[in-house]
Amino acid sequence: MLIITDRDIAVPMKEADKPEEKAEEFMRMAEGETQSLTIVANAPGMVFQYVLGEDAQHTLPFISGQCLNVLGISVETLRANPGLFMDIVLLEDRESLWRSMAQSATDLSTWNWEGRLWIESFHDVKWVSLRASPRREKGIGVIWEGIIINITQSRRRETELKESHERLREVSSHIIAAREHERIRIAQEIHDDLGGNLTAIKIDLDWLGRHLTDEDAVLLAKIHTIDQLVDRTIDSIRRMSRDLRPGIMDFGIVPAIEWEAEEFSKRLGIPCEVVCAQEDIELDQDAAVAVFRIFQEALTNIAKHGRASHVWVRLDADMSAKGWLDLEVRDNGRGIMPADTKKFNSFGIRGMIERAGLLDGKLTVSGAPGEGATVRLSIPLGPGPHDLATSRSNICPS
Repeated sequence: MLIITDRDIAVPMKEADKPEEKAEEFMRMAEGETQSLTIVANAPGMVFQYVLGEDAQHTLPFISGQCLNVLGISVETLRANPGLFMDIVLLEDRESLWRSMAQSATDLSTWNWEGRLWIESFHDVKWVSLRASPRREKGIGVIWEGIIINITQSRRRETELKESHERLREVSSHIIAAREHERIRIAQEIHDDLGGNLTAIKIDLDWLGRHLTDEDAVLLAKIHTIDQLVDRTIDSIRRMSRDLRPGIMDFGIVPAIEWEAEEFSKRLGIPCEVVCAQEDIELDQDAAVAVFRIFQEALTNIAKHGRASHVWVRLDADMSAKGWLDLEVRDNGRGIMPADTKKFNSFGIRGMIERAGLLDGKLTVSGAPGEGATVRLSIPLGPGPHDLATSRSNICPS
């Protein structure tokens, strides 16, 4: 016979049912909640929970104590009237706020927004960054938990840095323009002053030679030598004047590019084909000079380093109100490595990039060893009439 007593069927009490264990668990929960609230209270911004209800109602069930510091509104006031947040957003930034919230609610993506607020208590505008993660609860709507941080100082630093860069651009642009004007002045003085004086010397030498007899053979030979020296000097002056300010620039950028390519071919014996998509491209003087100088530098680099036997040039422009001018210079030389364009002493390439940047354009240099190099320039064409441009398809071999 099997005898079972109440001691045998007694069920052991669960650990959680013991009074002392229940008290410890409650304390742990309370400590965890207190720690979470402490972390939220010390967060570098306003932590919030925002609900867009299925009935399109907006509520803020939770707002951290940083609300007053960030928004200039007390927690109680904002919780009672969530619409106050939208009221302090500047008018020009409200659309982006609504758009970002709607996008986040639609695809449950992170709500990211940066904008400006008018803080009445500070009588100042603040930049804030809002970041929140959404989730959808059935019967409630979309719920976001996130944080709003004051980013005014970083924005001001960005603005100051941008203004500083802009001032540097203006200074660089002024220096380049002043340099070009100085080149024009020097070229004119060389042509008018030195050129005129040398011409007068040739006239005097010719007069002197005609008044000497055959018996003055030594003097005649000396006059002939001096006359040749004057001719070479005049040629040098013409070349220097042309380098300082090519007269062809007065006829437009397309004829100037074609003329420079032809001169390059004459000097080095390297064929240089120019494909011009327009008869002329109307540019202001500074832009035209910058494009021409970039083209000159590209040809100079080919002459110094390229070891090329052929050069191809393409010049094209979109003549719409917001069009672009494109210049491409390509050769079949020894090529270039990407690291070469970043060398400290690559002043030519850096100068081209700087000129392009001053025109809000972009310049790239690409290539590979043994496959030649390509310089590509793109600059925006400013608004205004461009009726001088007539389409054509013209290849001008030089």
